[in-house]
Amino acid sequence: MSRTRLRGLEIAGVQIGIEVPKSCAWQWPSSSISDYSCLPRNPEVHIGVRVGTVDSTDLAGECYALGGWTFEVARQGEDWILGLSRAGRREQLAFFDRDFRIGEIVLSRDVAELPVYPLRSPLDEWIALHRVVASGGLCLNATASAQPGGACIRLGFADPSSIRGWTTPSTTLLGRNTVWLREVAGRLTIYRTPWGDAMDTQLGARARVVDINVFEDAENPYRELLDPSDAAELLVTHAVVPLCDEGLRERVLRNAQRMGESARVIRFGVSEISTAPIAWQSAHLQSGFAPPRGAV
Repeated sequence: MSRTRLRGLEIAGVQIGIEVPKSCAWQWPSSSISDYSCLPRNPEVHIGVRVGTVDSTDLAGECYALGGWTFEVARQGEDWILGLSRAGRREQLAFFDRDFRIGEIVLSRDVAELPVYPLRSPLDEWIALHRVVASGGLCLNATASAQPGGACIRLGFADPSSIRGWTTPSTTLLGRNTVWLREVAGRLTIYRTPWGDAMDTQLGARARVVDINVFEDAENPYRELLDPSDAAELLVTHAVVPLCDEGLRERVLRNAQRMGESARVIRFGVSEISTAPIAWQSAHLQSGFAPPRGAV
C-alpha cells in the first residue's frame, strides 16, 4: 500500500481533508489559497488523490472556459464527474458523491511528476459552493463593508473605482464580486474566501452580518425594510448558482427563504447608482442562475 500525506483546507466553514500520495509533489498555487490550509481534524469533505490513467472520453456535460483551462461538469446517475483540461488534453478527473462529501481526484502521471495543487480552481470553488449551500448558506453577487457590530452587505456589483486594488485571479468561476454567507450559532455570518475581493479587509476572516442592503434608482429617496418574502426574492436574484444543477437551485431557493425570514434586508431608493461594467463580473456566472458560457 502506497504511503500518503494528509492535507487540509477550511473555506467558508467547510473543512476539506485531502489524502495525497507521497509520489505526488503538492504545491500551493500563487494565490492566497494557502492561507486557508488547516489540520483537518474533523473534515466534512474527504478526498483521495490517485495517480493513474485519466480517461479522455467526452463527459457530455457542461464546459466552462477559464483562461487556458476547460472545466467540465457532468453527472453519472446522482454522482458527479469533474474534468480539467488544458490545450485539449485532460489532466485530471474528479469523482464525487451527490453531496460532495466523498470524492477521488485522478491525476495523469505527467501532471503528478510536477508540483501540483490537485484542487486547483474552479474545483475547490465548486466543492465549497455545494457544501455551503447544503449547510443553508448562499453565495451572492455583493460586496461587504465594515460597520459597528459587523458587516453591511450591499447586493449587486462593485463600483468600478473600488476594484482597482483587487488581487484575486480574474479566472475565478463564481466571480470576484461575491460574498459567502451562512448561519453560525443562529447568527448570519459572512466568510472571506480566496476567490473574491468583495469583503472589506477590516472584517477579518469572518464577521457577523448586520444588514443586507440593495440600492435602486428613484426620483425621491426612500428606505424600506423588506418583509421576508420580498427579502427572499431579492436574495434569490443575486444568488450565484449554475443552471445545470437543479438540486442546488432548489436548495438555494429554500435557503433564501429562510435567510429572508431572519436577516434584516433594506431597500434604498437613490437618485444615482454607479454600476460596474460587465467585465468585472464572472464571465461564466454573471448573475444568479446564469448558465455556463464559453471563453470571453
